[in-house]
Amino acid sequence: MFVPQMKKLIESLSIGSGAILVAVLSVGVVWLLRSRLSKNLHSLSAVVVPFVLAYCLYWSAVWLGSDPSEYGAWSVLFVGAWFLAGFFPSAMMVLALQRRRAK
Repeated sequence: MFVPQMKKLIESLSIGSGAILVAVLSVGVVWLLRSRLSKNLHSLSAVVVPFVLAYCLYWSAVWLGSDPSEYGAWSVLFVGAWFLAGFFPSAMMVLALQRRRAK
């Protein structure tokens, strides 16, 4: 019962709505990781976290049972756009936290 509803929700995401979701989740995860990671890894998290979230969000519909043939052609566009939407706010969060630590 839960899987079909989740699949329908994920399939309904557009480039814009997915970008907003990835951006919000990326900032939240990077903020949560700030106390767990070293300074070097914290900077890297601004790249890794948005990519992992964008990739997993895009392909999760296939993992839940959608036909993978229609997803392959659009993967670069969606994952790329969603990654960029998550990267810039996450990078700004990392910079703000580094400046705050420096003071």
